[in-house]
Amino acid sequence: PTRRSSDLDLPFGASETEHNAALVAMLQQICDSVSRQFPDVSVRLTGGPVIAVGNAQQIKKDSIISITFAVILILLLLWLVFRNARNLMLIAVSIGWGWLFAMGCLTLVHNDVSIIVIGISSVILGIAVNYPLHLIAHLSHTTDVRTALKEIRMPLVVGNVTTVGAFLALVRLQSVALRDLGLFSAFLLVGTIVFVLVWLPHMVQKGSAISQKPSAIRLLERLGDVQLENKRWIVGTVVALTI
Repeated sequence: PTRRSSDLDLPFGASETEHNAALVAMLQQICDSVSRQFPDVSVRLTGGPVIAVGNAQQIKKDSIISITFAVILILLLLWLVFRNARNLMLIAVSIGWGWLFAMGCLTLVHNDVSIIVIGISSVILGIAVNYPLHLIAHLSHTTDVRTALKEIRMPLVVGNVTTVGAFLALVRLQSVALRDLGLFSAFLLVGTIVFVLVWLPHMVQKGSAISQKPSAIRLLERLGDVQLENKRWIVGTVVALTI
């Protein structure tokens, strides 16, 4: 068979997947039409823009799947621990408000956002969920919301400042995706901590935390009590693997 190739110069850059996706879809329709009319002819598209469009579409699908799994697993674990629908709703509202806050702040900096940032946000959710979780879980030790807030306020703020500072270090990098990730993560954590410290104390109910320890908590406590540093064979294995 005879192979022929032709080059096409696109008016858009390889990273402008929004415009290139429409053009690649149109070219793919033409290729399919030619293949149907001439079954012996095989037409394929290749090039940087085509690969970029394919990567963007795959990342979009993977991002939706990763965020969905992250949310399901987090909610499942929290349900096994708290067994309280109201607490789960408050945690979800706190994270949702922080996520919307981050998206709103990011639009003040850029007109668009990389889909990679949205995908990696599933990892940031695991960090942000700790803020409302600490306040709600602390109510199992004290039924007074004001007292609980005073006891956890400083650790939450210090932890938030250090984590936000770590993500803001990405802003100085040349990669646009990493800069957006740093800004999005910082805005998400700031929005969540503000919601937890300002609005969440007015929403939680006194005595709404864990009333009794279910089997899930007892299992987590047993796992937390395991001191791996005291087991020499584990330490030796980690040292050997590290080397």
